[in-house]
Amino acid sequence: MISYLYNIFLFIVTIYASQFPLPISKCPEEDSLRNCLDQYQFKGPVYFRDNFSAYNKDIEFEFSWLVIYFPIAFIHPLDEFDVQSAIQCAAELNIPTVARSGGHSYEGYSLGGKDCSLVISLVNFNNITIDTISQTAVIGTGISLQPLYYKVQEHMFAFPGGTCPNVGVGGLMMGGGMGFLSHRFGMSSDNILDAQIVLANGTVVYSAKKYPELLWAIRGAGNAGYGIITALTLRIYPIPKIVTRLSIEYDFDQTPLLFSVLDQLGPNFHQNLTTYILINSDSGPSTNIDCIYLGSADELRHHVDVQEFIKLSKPKNVTYIENDLYHIEVTGELLAHGYFKSLTFFFDQKGIPYEGIKYLMKFMKSFKCVVHSETLLIAGGKINEIRRNETAFVHRGFKYHIAMFAHFPDAHSEETEECFQELENFSQHVLQNYASYECYQNLVDRQLDNWQCRYYVENFERLVEIKQKYDPYNLFRWNQSIPTTTNISCNVLD
Repeated sequence: MISYLYNIFLFIVTIYASQFPLPISKCPEEDSLRNCLDQYQFKGPVYFRDNFSAYNKDIEFEFSWLVIYFPIAFIHPLDEFDVQSAIQCAAELNIPTVARSGGHSYEGYSLGGKDCSLVISLVNFNNITIDTISQTAVIGTGISLQPLYYKVQEHMFAFPGGTCPNVGVGGLMMGGGMGFLSHRFGMSSDNILDAQIVLANGTVVYSAKKYPELLWAIRGAGNAGYGIITALTLRIYPIPKIVTRLSIEYDFDQTPLLFSVLDQLGPNFHQNLTTYILINSDSGPSTNIDCIYLGSADELRHHVDVQEFIKLSKPKNVTYIENDLYHIEVTGELLAHGYFKSLTFFFDQKGIPYEGIKYLMKFMKSFKCVVHSETLLIAGGKINEIRRNETAFVHRGFKYHIAMFAHFPDAHSEETEECFQELENFSQHVLQNYASYECYQNLVDRQLDNWQCRYYVENFERLVEIKQKYDPYNLFRWNQSIPTTTNISCNVLD
């Protein structure tokens, strides 16, 4: 009796210590899944709902807590054979299955997108092997960008990843991956050379190069439901010992001038310079430009187009900081877990119209919650040198991409609901009036209409055909995964 009461006490303490009200009931197939994993001699840790502490830690691992789901279990395989066992059990029991690398899906898709999905955590796939002769890296998909950046820097190489060092490589790279080296080296997905993947039928594919259509899909839609990818082979690039961070500060009211000058001169910037325009609403709106240049500050000061841009855009302050690339890339505070929502907009070669910039500024001033935007200058860079159908990442030929990140105070308050609706109204207005039809699939938005065509455009139907071949029973599924059937055509958009 004492033992029973003590267990109840521990349960209550765990629930109240948690960020989330953990479910008490079992998922329908829980007992069958336990038995199946035992039969297949699964070796790694498995956390079901009754393991409150470990299960809750896996829930809280998610970057955004705005949308939380409760999986049937978190499975932590030790090798590809464990992944194979987990997939075979999930297939036998028809349990929707997802992979999780860094847990940065803004819509909770790395928790399955609904309750009682199976989450296969790749945290134990953390090896990094650098080959300087072939200029390649083989990495486990459970690592974040920071250890990859550190390891390649040790060998005086670099890889074009994202701007946030604690993002997991798996979802980021296979869905695109843009960051501070994109102008020179393209998207992360452009630099995937091979992959190891466990398919829905349990087959371990040690080289996706033997399946060209599968490799094509992985490079841009690999985070949308083709299998559990456990390793990637990447192309890496030799870089100079010293690189430069160029920071340019403006008054917020100078934002239209900044974009006007960048429209004219930005497409001629050297490819070694990747340029972001950062606008923040916190503590009053502010506008800055943040660049990384692969070379010294003296070299950058001799680039006529950059110096002309600085002169004409009339900044408050200009700062050049030299360091090795790793310390440049990981400088600054890492965002903590919270309640986030992302938006995505591409703009064609005409740029962002003046009225669109004014609308963005008005929104930044009036938005009740905190919002941050990152505008990447794409024009003149490597991303646009690749054909639209060369990989599953279709978004080529654009001038800018804006990624927006809203931070809410909590999940369900009245203030959050108001901010959420304001954000949705803003997104609809920008998509209808100023931006391209296309959106970036790494910044998922469950409210996005016709997401199939916005994320994948003319590549969507081919992606469905490949899905039919490699996952015909749709084991890897959530709200915005590639389906096995469709009546949607994205070749002609209204």
